[in-house]
Amino acid sequence: MAQKKWKAVHYINQFYGQIGGEEAADVKFSVQEGAVGPGKQLQACLGDNVEIVATIICGDNYFATHLDEASKELLGLVENYAPDIFFSGPAFGAGRYGISCGHAAKVVGEKFSIPVVSGMFEENPGADLYRSFVYIAKTHNSAAKAREDLQRMANIGLNLLNNSHGHMYVLGHGIGSPEEEGYIPQFRIRNVYTEDTAAKRFVDMMLAKIAGEPFQTEMTYVEFEKSEPAKPVNVKKSRIAIVSDGALVDKDNIHRLKSRGNDNWGTYQLHEFFGPDKAPDYYRVSHTGYFHMDVLEDPNRIVPYDVLAEMATEEEIGELVDTYYVTSGNCNSDKGNIRIGSEIAQRLKDDKVDAVIITST
Repeated sequence: MAQKKWKAVHYINQFYGQIGGEEAADVKFSVQEGAVGPGKQLQACLGDNVEIVATIICGDNYFATHLDEASKELLGLVENYAPDIFFSGPAFGAGRYGISCGHAAKVVGEKFSIPVVSGMFEENPGADLYRSFVYIAKTHNSAAKAREDLQRMANIGLNLLNNSHGHMYVLGHGIGSPEEEGYIPQFRIRNVYTEDTAAKRFVDMMLAKIAGEPFQTEMTYVEFEKSEPAKPVNVKKSRIAIVSDGALVDKDNIHRLKSRGNDNWGTYQLHEFFGPDKAPDYYRVSHTGYFHMDVLEDPNRIVPYDVLAEMATEEEIGELVDTYYVTSGNCNSDKGNIRIGSEIAQRLKDDKVDAVIITST
């Protein structure tokens, strides 16, 4: 009997759909027959038994700002092809793209009861939001090793197709553990048949731990750092500083902020940075996660110096600290962000700052 040929639909954003970068992030849905961009490599990884029959493309901004409407549009487009499996991404470390990939896969899986697979870096916010609903293959932070990441997505998809039974794959059956398959843990409890009882497995793990030997826990959990909420301040008597991860810097980028995966930060004196002698081409944005033109047209849109200076003059705030703290917050590691935040916080304390206005993209 001949092997069944499954149909797949692939969702990607405007960049990977070869429409454009941030300037095209508001484009609406379009469909191209067959595989496009990374889908061509995904098709090669899937082999002859799965065919990507259509690629759905949508701008990151449009999907994020029209979530309900976009979901309905997406489902209508997917329904036209009656696929056996749905892929989205991979999004790597891109946050907005990760959220749209995760949401797209979630609504498709729930509507059509078919396997849905995406791919993301573990620290992508989309991973935490959608890991319980979607099989999310672990990827690198960037597309540098896209072939390896796409192969992992393909393997997970093929395993789901080969082991699916009705709606069961949506509920977590027909596939191995996250360690075996390479997907981000979904924090589900599943029944698994083993030769040893739970009591024996527990004792074996405890003895291994006491002896300093390796062992594999059967329960995984996420630990979140606990932070005490800040105490309220009287802004009319407070020294207030501006901190931004929007990466508005000088044209020479003297602090060498990276536009992606940044590990540095810097400061500028506000009165100099926004001095009357500064031409528009003095500024630069070292950040590839949003459309820069609106900010370069008016830098106060990301660093609200004009409004805060006016508030200080009118004594609506106690004092505007003349130091502007800046970093780039695009696809950074959590470890790096914690270090950057801690270092900036210490400088703020040293400067006796009472409150901070934090602006982002």
